[in-house]
Order: sequence, then C-alpha cells, then structure tokens
Amino acid sequence: MTKETGLPRIETPSGLIRPARPDEAEELSALALRAKAHWPYDAALLAIFRTTLCIRKADIVDHTALVHDVDGIPNAVGILAEYPDGPEIDHLWVDPAEIGTGIGTTLAAVLIDLARRTGAQRVTLTSDPYAEGFYRRLGFVRIGDHAVPEIPGRILSRMALDLGQPAGDPS
Repeated sequence: MTKETGLPRIETPSGLIRPARPDEAEELSALALRAKAHWPYDAALLAIFRTTLCIRKADIVDHTALVHDVDGIPNAVGILAEYPDGPEIDHLWVDPAEIGTGIGTTLAAVLIDLARRTGAQRVTLTSDPYAEGFYRRLGFVRIGDHAVPEIPGRILSRMALDLGQPAGDPS
C-alpha cells in the first residue's frame, strides 16, 4: 500500500478532500501565496513570501498532503509532517474566495484526526498572526515563539493541540 492510497478521500458539501499530487506543487504554492496576500501585508513582505512560501513536490511525497478540490481544482491545501518531536501542520491554506466557508476547518479536522490516529499526544504548528484566532477556535494554545530568519524581528506563534481532546467544533 502506498502512502497516497492510505489517505482519505472525503466528500464535503462543496467538493472533495483527497491526497495532493506531486504535479500540483506549483499550483498549491500559488494557492498559498494567494491566501497569504489576502491579509494586509505590504509589497516587501509579499516579495519575501514568494521566495519562502512554497510547497515542493517533496513536501507532497514525504508528508501527508491533502487538498480540497471542486471539479478537480484545489481550493485548499493542508500538509501534516511527521517530525521526531511529533506531527506538525506545516501548511494549511484556503483560497481567499473560500475563507470563512468551513473548508479550512474541515481540512484541519482531517489532518488532526490523522495525527491522532498515529498515537501522537499532540500536534503543533507555527501560526501566521492573522490565523492565530482560527487555530485557537480549533483548540490550539500558544506554546512559544518562532523567529523568522528571513524577516528580522518577525515572530510567529508556536501552537499545539492536545490530541487527548476532540478537535474544535467544525461548525
């Protein structure tokens, strides 16, 4: 059984959550950049994000990468990576037109459930300031700081979810 065949395919009211394909890496990177640009970042920061915020084929092959798609077109992506310290949500991006529709919450819940099924005690992530409230609603708590080396002075929140508890309310 390949890693991809062990991943879920879940029908949603608006589409399908399915494994990402390596040939979608460029398209998914563009989706992530559109999602980032939705927030009020200036041109200088967006230029840096264009060089640092990318989803590589290796990310899709080596980790659990899922997309939500409608008629074959991804409008959200999430990647759950397994590290020595435990699982981490490395990417969770929703196309700006779909923000607030529940797709991100549903995709996050699937990734959290997959982490829970591995027997992990918690899942972690590094949150953009504009996404921190979203993650708090899912039950994540702040556990520390992450300095961004490419952007001196930029500090992001490290967050964790105790997997002994159910994921946040998907409504």
